[in-house]
Amino acid sequence: MLKLTRPDAFFWEQYSTLWANSPNPSPFQAPQLLRFFDGHPEVDTIAVQYFVDGELMAAALFKKRKKQVQFLSDLKTDHNFFVIDRRCTPEQTRDFFRQFLEKLKKEKWALLLNNQPMWAPYMGLFLEELQESSLFGEHLPYSVCPIVEADSPEDLFERINGSREFRYRVNRLKKQQDAVFEALTQDEDLERWIDQFCDAHIRRWDGTPTPSAFLDPSRKDRFSGCLHAWQAQGILVRFSVRIGDQRVGFVVGLRQGNTLVHHNTTFDPDFKKFSPGIALIHFMGEWMKEQQMHILDFGDGNETYKYSIANKEHELSRIFISDPSNLRFILKTKMIKSVRNNSKLFDFYRDKIKPLTPRIWS
Repeated sequence: MLKLTRPDAFFWEQYSTLWANSPNPSPFQAPQLLRFFDGHPEVDTIAVQYFVDGELMAAALFKKRKKQVQFLSDLKTDHNFFVIDRRCTPEQTRDFFRQFLEKLKKEKWALLLNNQPMWAPYMGLFLEELQESSLFGEHLPYSVCPIVEADSPEDLFERINGSREFRYRVNRLKKQQDAVFEALTQDEDLERWIDQFCDAHIRRWDGTPTPSAFLDPSRKDRFSGCLHAWQAQGILVRFSVRIGDQRVGFVVGLRQGNTLVHHNTTFDPDFKKFSPGIALIHFMGEWMKEQQMHILDFGDGNETYKYSIANKEHELSRIFISDPSNLRFILKTKMIKSVRNNSKLFDFYRDKIKPLTPRIWS
């Protein structure tokens, strides 16, 4: 049985159990994070819930604006997963998606699924059900997640440590600046760490075509709220390089089973020549070895530094779904597809138009 409701206390209790029972609980679908987003007065949240014998076996949370819906986790994410219990059979998973798409058609919603992980084990079933439905559906490549995956934590560290450049950056910071590397898993010095991260980010992007979003106090508040939510969930790891009392390099890391997600990073531009971000990756490899983790997920984006050690690349897609009668949505989708397939147009949109587009919840 599938139902749509506003999240309440009972839902969050059930959802927390479901998330913990999913094959690889995503930090971007973590209950504490989504409850934080749901608490914002301007966000209209819809919980899609699928029950088998009275037990919640699959769910997704969406934010709704008029008749368009998209993942609630779009507010801060690298990849958006449907949350499905590991015990869910392929037939039940299909039934969940079939009923969801039928409800979508009945409600006349236009659905935009950003940052869809094409490696998710359920994705083939979802796309098959979409194809068999009477809905309009378009699937576009969007981005990539470079990955460093090894057979063991020791092998992972060996791969990272094999980079002479990474070792050089660590040693230079230690010898010339007496730097200390931190991996903070509790809430110690959290507020100051957030302030230092945002200040460094603002200075890092000052004078560029894309100034820091943290110039807007509301964006800093959201960032702080996300970190507090992940901390409460027990999955946040704050990596930093500290010189005296000053932190000069930062990475927001998120635990996901045997994977560490390299989510947000910045550095103090006064220390650019020391490449603190590169040095931190080496330190993260050491920490992951101690924690018995063997996959480093660099998150959304194909920045060059990731490929110095990445050995895999996961595809992220955008999926557009609506009733065939929603011509405005379909036309917009076709235009996006045309821009995406034209490299010059896409570069112009990405570099000139997108930075001027009003941000959600900004």
